[in-house]
Amino acid sequence: MESNPQTQEYSKPKGGRPKLPNGQQRTHAVKVYFDEENYAKLLKRRKRTGKPLSSIVYELAVNGYVREPLSKELASCVRAMASMANNLNQLAHEAHLSGYAAVEERTRELSEKIAKVLVRVSREL
Repeated sequence: MESNPQTQEYSKPKGGRPKLPNGQQRTHAVKVYFDEENYAKLLKRRKRTGKPLSSIVYELAVNGYVREPLSKELASCVRAMASMANNLNQLAHEAHLSGYAAVEERTRELSEKIAKVLVRVSREL
Protein backbone atom coordinates (compact mmCIF):
# COMPACT_ATOMS: atom_id res chain seq x y z
CA MET A 1 0.00 0.00 0.00
CA GLU A 2 1.54 3.28 -1.12
CA SER A 3 1.16 6.37 0.97
CA ASN A 4 -0.10 9.53 -0.57
CA PRO A 5 2.11 12.51 0.42
CA GLN A 6 -0.85 14.90 0.14
CA THR A 7 -2.88 13.12 2.81
CA GLN A 8 -0.07 12.54 5.28
CA GLU A 9 0.84 15.19 7.78
CA TYR A 10 4.33 16.47 7.34
CA SER A 11 6.03 18.26 10.19
CA LYS A 12 9.26 19.99 9.40
CA PRO A 13 11.93 19.10 11.99
CA LYS A 14 12.93 21.99 14.20
CA GLY A 15 16.45 23.25 13.75
CA GLY A 16 18.80 24.67 16.29
CA ARG A 17 19.78 23.70 19.75
CA PRO A 18 17.32 21.54 21.75
CA LYS A 19 15.63 23.19 24.72
CA LEU A 20 17.05 22.57 28.18
CA PRO A 21 14.93 20.76 30.79
CA ASN A 22 12.96 23.07 33.10
CA GLY A 23 15.34 22.76 36.04
CA GLN A 24 18.37 23.72 33.97
CA GLN A 25 17.01 26.80 32.21
CA ARG A 26 18.46 30.14 33.23
CA THR A 27 15.42 32.36 33.63
CA HIS A 28 16.64 35.18 35.90
CA ALA A 29 18.81 37.97 34.52
CA VAL A 30 21.08 40.09 36.71
CA LYS A 31 22.56 43.35 35.52
CA VAL A 32 26.07 44.05 36.82
CA TYR A 33 28.16 47.19 36.54
CA PHE A 34 31.97 47.23 36.58
CA ASP A 35 34.51 50.00 36.91
CA GLU A 36 37.07 50.46 34.13
CA GLU A 37 39.83 48.46 35.82
CA ASN A 38 37.72 45.37 36.57
CA TYR A 39 36.01 45.53 33.18
CA ALA A 40 39.45 45.53 31.53
CA LYS A 41 40.30 42.42 33.57
CA LEU A 42 37.12 40.73 32.32
CA LEU A 43 37.97 41.62 28.73
CA LYS A 44 41.46 40.13 29.12
CA ARG A 45 39.97 36.96 30.57
CA ARG A 46 37.47 36.79 27.68
CA LYS A 47 40.31 37.06 25.18
CA ARG A 48 42.34 34.41 27.02
CA THR A 49 39.48 31.91 27.40
CA GLY A 50 37.49 32.64 24.25
CA LYS A 51 34.24 32.66 26.26
CA PRO A 52 31.59 35.40 26.22
CA LEU A 53 31.50 37.87 29.12
CA SER A 54 28.16 36.56 30.35
CA SER A 55 29.57 33.03 30.70
CA ILE A 56 32.63 34.31 32.54
CA VAL A 57 30.54 36.31 35.02
CA TYR A 58 28.16 33.35 35.49
CA GLU A 59 31.00 30.90 36.19
CA LEU A 60 32.63 33.33 38.61
CA ALA A 61 29.35 33.84 40.47
CA VAL A 62 28.42 30.17 40.64
CA ASN A 63 31.81 28.41 40.89
CA GLY A 64 34.13 31.17 42.07
CA TYR A 65 36.53 30.53 39.18
CA VAL A 66 36.63 30.23 35.39
CA ARG A 67 38.15 27.11 33.91
CA GLU A 68 40.54 28.23 31.23
CA PRO A 69 41.61 26.11 28.27
CA LEU A 70 45.12 24.65 28.14
CA SER A 71 47.76 26.92 26.68
CA LYS A 72 49.43 25.80 23.46
CA GLU A 73 52.65 25.02 25.31
CA LEU A 74 50.86 22.99 27.97
CA ALA A 75 48.89 21.09 25.31
CA SER A 76 52.14 20.22 23.53
CA CYS A 77 53.57 19.00 26.86
CA VAL A 78 50.54 16.77 27.35
CA ARG A 79 50.97 15.32 23.85
CA ALA A 80 54.67 14.75 24.54
CA MET A 81 53.81 12.96 27.79
CA ALA A 82 51.34 10.72 25.94
CA SER A 83 53.96 9.68 23.40
CA MET A 84 56.52 9.10 26.17
CA ALA A 85 54.02 6.95 28.05
CA ASN A 86 53.59 4.88 24.90
CA ASN A 87 57.38 4.52 24.60
CA LEU A 88 57.59 3.49 28.25
CA ASN A 89 54.98 0.79 27.71
CA GLN A 90 56.97 -0.53 24.76
CA LEU A 91 60.15 -0.57 26.84
CA ALA A 92 58.37 -2.41 29.66
CA HIS A 93 57.14 -5.01 27.16
CA GLU A 94 60.65 -5.39 25.75
CA ALA A 95 62.10 -5.66 29.28
CA HIS A 96 59.72 -8.54 30.04
CA LEU A 97 60.83 -10.35 26.90
CA SER A 98 64.58 -9.77 26.91
CA GLY A 99 65.38 -8.62 30.45
CA TYR A 100 65.79 -5.22 32.03
CA ALA A 101 69.51 -4.95 31.26
CA ALA A 102 68.74 -4.75 27.53
CA VAL A 103 66.57 -1.61 27.92
CA GLU A 104 68.17 -0.04 31.00
CA GLU A 105 69.88 2.86 29.19
CA ARG A 106 66.82 3.77 27.09
CA THR A 107 64.65 3.63 30.21
CA ARG A 108 66.98 6.06 32.02
CA GLU A 109 66.95 8.46 29.05
CA LEU A 110 63.17 8.34 28.86
CA SER A 111 62.79 8.92 32.60
CA GLU A 112 65.02 12.03 32.32
CA LYS A 113 62.88 13.35 29.45
CA ILE A 114 59.69 12.71 31.44
CA ALA A 115 61.16 14.58 34.43
CA LYS A 116 61.97 17.60 32.21
CA VAL A 117 58.44 17.69 30.79
CA LEU A 118 56.95 17.42 34.29
CA VAL A 119 59.04 20.41 35.39
CA ARG A 120 57.73 22.42 32.40
CA VAL A 121 54.14 21.44 33.20
CA SER A 122 54.52 22.38 36.87
CA ARG A 123 55.81 25.83 35.83
CA GLU A 124 52.75 26.36 33.62
CA LEU A 125 50.29 25.47 36.35
